[in-house]
Amino acid sequence: MPDDFRELVKHPKHRRRFEKLLRLAASRGDAEQVRERLSWGIDPDATSESGKTALIVNVRSASPSAGVVKALLKAGADATLLDRKGLSALDYARRKLARINSRPRKAPRKSPSLDENGQLIVSKSEQRMFDKARREHPDTAKEFVKIYLQERLKAARHVFNDPDQVEQIVELLEAAERKRE
Repeated sequence: MPDDFRELVKHPKHRRRFEKLLRLAASRGDAEQVRERLSWGIDPDATSESGKTALIVNVRSASPSAGVVKALLKAGADATLLDRKGLSALDYARRKLARINSRPRKAPRKSPSLDENGQLIVSKSEQRMFDKARREHPDTAKEFVKIYLQERLKAARHVFNDPDQVEQIVELLEAAERKRE
């Protein structure tokens, strides 16, 4: 058995599971997780059974992220790869942008989890959970609360199919395509 889980990334028996984790992070638009998973040695061009790369998965998702695209391109992802439908990430990004631009743009709805200053509103039940964690696990509670609040804030600030993100993605992918020519 390998000493480090990173050795499993290249192991034929486990490689596909790790690649799936990369595509999952990409589909969620989570650039931080994508960078972490790429640091494990996962191939940025690994494809799903339907031929979708993490770039394509990110662009097609409800959470496209220029940060994810930057991380994948920096790791060497090939923006010109096609899925089984014969479409690239840029093709999907352009289609999504065309759909977005065909409708009047609305300001993104503010999450009810945020106050007027964009700060997270913590519920009473969450506060009780924090207090219980601090009492029962004083050595790990601080880190738990910190990570919990970071993830909640990230989710509360998330905008689905953000037109600005899609526009940035099209620009990034067009630049990557020009670079390869």
